[in-house]
Amino acid sequence: MRRQLPSMISLCCFAAFARHMSVTRAAEELNLTQSAVSRQIKNLEEMLGCTLVEKVRQRLLLTDEGREYVQEVSLLLDQLEAATLRVRSSHSGRLRVGAEPSFTTRWLLPRLKEYARLNPEVELAIMNDLRRLYDQHEGYDVGILYGDGDWPAFDARFLMAGEMVAVCTPDLLERFGPIVERRDILRYPLLHHSSLTSLTKSSTQLWLQAAGLSSREIEALPGQRLEHFQFVLDAALHGLGVTVLPAFFVAREVADGRLVIASQEPLVSGSYYVVVPRENRDPKLQRFADWLLQWAEPKPA
Repeated sequence: MRRQLPSMISLCCFAAFARHMSVTRAAEELNLTQSAVSRQIKNLEEMLGCTLVEKVRQRLLLTDEGREYVQEVSLLLDQLEAATLRVRSSHSGRLRVGAEPSFTTRWLLPRLKEYARLNPEVELAIMNDLRRLYDQHEGYDVGILYGDGDWPAFDARFLMAGEMVAVCTPDLLERFGPIVERRDILRYPLLHHSSLTSLTKSSTQLWLQAAGLSSREIEALPGQRLEHFQFVLDAALHGLGVTVLPAFFVAREVADGRLVIASQEPLVSGSYYVVVPRENRDPKLQRFADWLLQWAEPKPA
């Protein structure tokens, strides 16, 4: 039996319009003319027999039917795209790798030259979108995730502990002294890292909570607040304060003496895991995961 389905282009045009609430921006996204987008939405309305978009005070808005329809359509388009990418990647030399931007820059990229030399037939696509990485768990074939290792849709293997250290310039350490207890960090001007996702706490929050401070007390503390590890690192290098960052992220600066570890003991909170979707048994995914795990550290007891 022939399915009663609208065309893919009309659905894409309608979904793009609903995202932007603009025919112009939808046309730019899809590389079409504005008239083509409007015509496709009109074709969809005629096929459905109802109005999806209406003009109100010179503005185009979704009708009630349009709002309901786009919610279901957008979900189905996302699922179709994900399924297509899975099949495409399994039958090509492309491998999608998901990792946090900071982890990619400081840990993953320096190692990929060797992988490319050994596997010239495999093309890697790196995905760093935190929302897709942690909230949606999609867009990658192999991921490196930070957390407790409990992701039901994935086989997760331990890579390394999430070790965090307090770092500052040598001058600041000489001025304010070593951080023996966690709360000793409060003697310093503090550079706060702000988490980019609601699912995880920032490195600063984790340290200060381990020191016994409540969320309200942490929020009331003075100090500059920066979203990205790189910005926090740059501020620390300029001597603006002490901060808490993953040990792997500051290894280069500590090694060359531009920063020193001010804390006597690191804070271990969470770990990094190499994850592969349970339902995807593509051999090249497993081979890449095994290649990453040659750098796996012993798991803490």
